[in-house]
Amino acid sequence: MAMSGKQFLQKLLYWFGALKRRMLQALLIAPMLPFLLVPSQAEGLVSKVTSAPIFANGIVRDVRSGINVFLQSEDHPGDAFLDPSVLGYGIPPGGRMEVEMTSGYQRDPEIPLDNKAILLVVGTPQQGLPAAISGFTVGEGANENTFVITPVNQDGLRAEALLSAAPGAAFDPIRQRGIKIIHVGRVSAFVSRGEKGVIDVRIFDSGNNVIASGRGEVAFLEDPRPQIYPTNVPHDQRNHNWQRVGINQILGVASNTLPLPFMLYAKNEGLGNKGILGAGVLSRQQLAEIGFNLPEQLAQFTDGLILQDMDGNGILHPAKDMIVGGLSIGAPVDAKGYQVLTPLVSEKPFLSVPTARYNERAGANIGGAIMQVVFIAGDVPGFYRAKFSLLKEAGNIASGIGSSSTYTIVVEE
Repeated sequence: MAMSGKQFLQKLLYWFGALKRRMLQALLIAPMLPFLLVPSQAEGLVSKVTSAPIFANGIVRDVRSGINVFLQSEDHPGDAFLDPSVLGYGIPPGGRMEVEMTSGYQRDPEIPLDNKAILLVVGTPQQGLPAAISGFTVGEGANENTFVITPVNQDGLRAEALLSAAPGAAFDPIRQRGIKIIHVGRVSAFVSRGEKGVIDVRIFDSGNNVIASGRGEVAFLEDPRPQIYPTNVPHDQRNHNWQRVGINQILGVASNTLPLPFMLYAKNEGLGNKGILGAGVLSRQQLAEIGFNLPEQLAQFTDGLILQDMDGNGILHPAKDMIVGGLSIGAPVDAKGYQVLTPLVSEKPFLSVPTARYNERAGANIGGAIMQVVFIAGDVPGFYRAKFSLLKEAGNIASGIGSSSTYTIVVEE
């Protein structure tokens, strides 16, 4: 049975009662940094291109494509553009946006380029802007690989007015506004071919002049690998990225904050999105307490490990359970006390569970498993960037990083 956002938050408060007691005794946990570790290049309007967070194999060669094209501005480059206090893009009156799958993408002519094949998104990961509600149409452009997004109203698409209709979005402390991500492949009209994919994004005014443009590219993976993505399936699609929290407070416990959820996919061969179940975090401090020293191959995981429970006892230990990844945190200079924690239920870590536990429809449609963690803020205000990574091969510590996902937390005085 699916668990509503409200029910989950109520249960989470119970977990953290236990968590606080345990923390007083010694339960400490860890941090992280940014990016997806597939070579990616971008310029202008485009920040980066990644696999979409609802596909295990969204950028695997010769598989149907599912990608996210992240936008940016000159004043707010890269992930800074995802800050909800930053306004996204609109489309001027009489203008349009074009998204061209320029190279590396083979079109399936049986699937139309309509609003089922593309989704405009206000923030990460997937607070969508449905065409009918937001006021635009989607069609095919001058070639069969180009989407054209055209406003239906004479005012165009005003960035200030572009807010997601996602149920939880209304409860975000700072609402995301404007187009920030373009998700291509809700229904996938393209197959990834060759070495890389190249995507061009252009915004035109009413005089057919290009007023903003950018290009991004992403290297295709030769084979499937485990994947970690941000997700907003829990909490009715609230925005979990760029949350604000006070010094030394706990993100996910402090008022109007949420834990950080991740979608975990195992290596998926063929169809289906198999999840990584029973996964959680052991912090640097916890590892030290049990006398575990990081091997050199895992040295980059400065703030903890992600492990999968293999013996079914619900307690993680690197000597008994599988190491599937790790984490690191980029923090302000001289900051101390910041950590990532796995919530507790009945004094045991609340490890990753099937997506259907939170939403039956999402579980059926996208599969995977969801892991949640909370963040203990450091003692210095500023940006804390928590990066979680999975190994290319679960359990093989020499295999290197296969995928990564980052949340930014803003710690305020």
